[in-house]
Amino acid sequence: MKTLIRNFSYTFRRFFAASVLNIAGLSIAFSSFFVIMTQIDYDYNFNKGYKDYKKIFRVEVYSDNEWTEIAPRPILELISSSSPHILSSSIITYTVSNQDFNINGHIFNEKVQKGFGNFLETFQPQMLCGSTSNLNFPNMVLIPESMAIRFYGQIDVIGKSVTTENTTYTIGGVYKDFPKNSEFENNIFTQLPQKENQNKWGNWNYYCYLRLDHPNNVKEIEELSTQKLQKVDNNIKNLFDKTNPIRLTPLTETHFSVINKNNANRSTIYLLLSISLLIVIIASINFMNFSLAEAPMRIKSINTQKILGATADSLRQYLIIESVLISTISYIFALIILFIVKDTEIQELVTADLNLFHHPFLLLVTFILSLFMGALAGIYPSYYVTSFTPVLVIKGSLGLSPKGKTLRSSLICLQFFTSFVLIIAVAIMYSQGHYIYSSEYGYNKDNIIVGCMSKEAAAQTASVKNELNNISGVKGVSISYFALNSSDRYMNWERGTNEQRIQFDCLPVDYDFLQLMEIPIIEGRNFRPDDGDVYIFNEAARNKYPIIKINEKAGGYPVIGICKNIRYSSFRNNDYSQPLAFFVAGSDYKDRWWKWQQTINVRVSAGVNKIAIIQSLQKTMEKFTPGHDFNFRFMDEVLDANYRNELRFTKQILLFSLIAIAISLTGVFGLTMFESEYRRKEIGIRKIMGSSTRQILYMFNRRYILILTGCFIVAAPFGWWIGQHWLQGFAEKTPVTPWIFILSFLLVTLITMTTITVQSWKNANENPVNSIKTE
Repeated sequence: MKTLIRNFSYTFRRFFAASVLNIAGLSIAFSSFFVIMTQIDYDYNFNKGYKDYKKIFRVEVYSDNEWTEIAPRPILELISSSSPHILSSSIITYTVSNQDFNINGHIFNEKVQKGFGNFLETFQPQMLCGSTSNLNFPNMVLIPESMAIRFYGQIDVIGKSVTTENTTYTIGGVYKDFPKNSEFENNIFTQLPQKENQNKWGNWNYYCYLRLDHPNNVKEIEELSTQKLQKVDNNIKNLFDKTNPIRLTPLTETHFSVINKNNANRSTIYLLLSISLLIVIIASINFMNFSLAEAPMRIKSINTQKILGATADSLRQYLIIESVLISTISYIFALIILFIVKDTEIQELVTADLNLFHHPFLLLVTFILSLFMGALAGIYPSYYVTSFTPVLVIKGSLGLSPKGKTLRSSLICLQFFTSFVLIIAVAIMYSQGHYIYSSEYGYNKDNIIVGCMSKEAAAQTASVKNELNNISGVKGVSISYFALNSSDRYMNWERGTNEQRIQFDCLPVDYDFLQLMEIPIIEGRNFRPDDGDVYIFNEAARNKYPIIKINEKAGGYPVIGICKNIRYSSFRNNDYSQPLAFFVAGSDYKDRWWKWQQTINVRVSAGVNKIAIIQSLQKTMEKFTPGHDFNFRFMDEVLDANYRNELRFTKQILLFSLIAIAISLTGVFGLTMFESEYRRKEIGIRKIMGSSTRQILYMFNRRYILILTGCFIVAAPFGWWIGQHWLQGFAEKTPVTPWIFILSFLLVTLITMTTITVQSWKNANENPVNSIKTE
């Protein structure tokens, strides 16, 4: 062991630059592998933290030519009672609201999830105290362990009270926090009014989850549910326009469902897994290339040992152990890198926790991988440097092996291929991002700030708007239920029956919302201050439903205007074909429970100081609710939040692609070093025969240009396919221009040629007498 350590220490010092590059490349590769695998583990195990998760399913229905997980209460109750194989059902609101809770004089703003009865029975959370059955009683709440500690500093809080503006709730139980990768966040859970939307088929407001006695009974339940649906009124049956309009989706699949378009998808997971493996493989190839590059300087020493009695097997064994040792050291440095970056912006790239102690299995897998890759990268170099006849080596009569040259060329081709594929795919993804932010939205989103309303502010909207309009730089203020482009889904209304039936997304607003957003009215008129319970539909609604006419009722209320189609959700949807209604609520909705004054929209002058104007808005709004955070943000931040998963994935691909490319170019450096060392005599002879430095550099670069061209031709279709596959998640896609391919080729070529030129310059300018003599 001492001999091994002494020899390794000597080798490390002698080939210091190559050793450092090896360790750096492998460390970055192993740390990248770990980071990517935490994301893959997060997505792969999504929703697997619930007890007997394989027995839990989400109800989905087919309506208006698409599958949806949101449905009216009556059909969900019909499905829930369709079979004895259903052990429990949970009907839950699809929206999660924020409420202020008063706890011993301290105000906490928390998310609240509501459902009917004991809706947590299906998920069977681990209760630390109390019971989920307490949800059967009015004004009872369940809170997570973390919230109980934050509120009271302890877990045993059964019977304690939490108070909102209008209601006092009693804590009926504390559940153990759900894992981060779960369907539900750690919210406050409470009961909905038992009669809410009872027998109302037009309000599509709920999710439904079922716990079955066995997963094999899914088909039978779907058939029984469909049979029960066929027995209801024809007007209701017609809402569900498919032979089999009901399906049950396993809970483990909801995270990847195409219905939730901003969720994860398996393609991204497979792509990330491929990139993680490619990074490690490329780093190992570089390791091998550097080992081969060292061969001219080590081969005499190794073969001298053979002459002195060392066997080829023992020398090969030592060289492989040396390779594994370098890989192990790289693994240790990778852990140090991960420990340093876990609290930096790298954490924002993944939804998983990067704390090393939370992923012991991944640490073990990465360690085993480091041993395997170290051994694999050491096998060929160890056999190569011990394969020559000792006498020829001592005399200096060795050359480039044709087989070895073919292998090295193949390995470098793999690296170039990977680089081109990743660059083209990332370029397409970033083009889509630019397309999203630069496209026309049908309204003027520039200089719009949105914020959240408090209950006190919602109760006096006229005063709020008056105060905000007095701020310097504010050009207009309007109130709405939702912020435009903040979600893929909005409140969907189904109104009327038979020929009068229409289904549309509904956005409750105040009378000056369309004017503030500069949404053009193409027929009829805009809203007025004295309007109430009236619609303005978009062009898509009128095109789809001929009954929508100006000054006539449609969907239960008068239509006063038609506006241009706008993009109000995301590029994942085709908003220009989706019926939409802006609705000004009047007396019919004055006392409704859902209170539409949720969002405040402010248009400011161009060029205002963004930080200062947001501070002014926050300070003014605190007159109505002191200490409340109104979360003011510009529309760009709203878009960022809506495309959070796509932006995160694109950043992941970009970062790890750059790492892969950097490691690949390091491999080019090693391979060039290898060839230039072996071709020193050739270079010296060429110099003596009159070749210039430029001609010698051209000789080296020409070979790589041919390799680059061939790799690009093969890689371009793969990069295009990955980019196109990713674009399938968007209803509107960016055009893929030839410049993406041209620039990717020029980028890799430029960097590669620069690397080769710098590496070859020394030998090309060396005194040819020295080159020939050292051979």
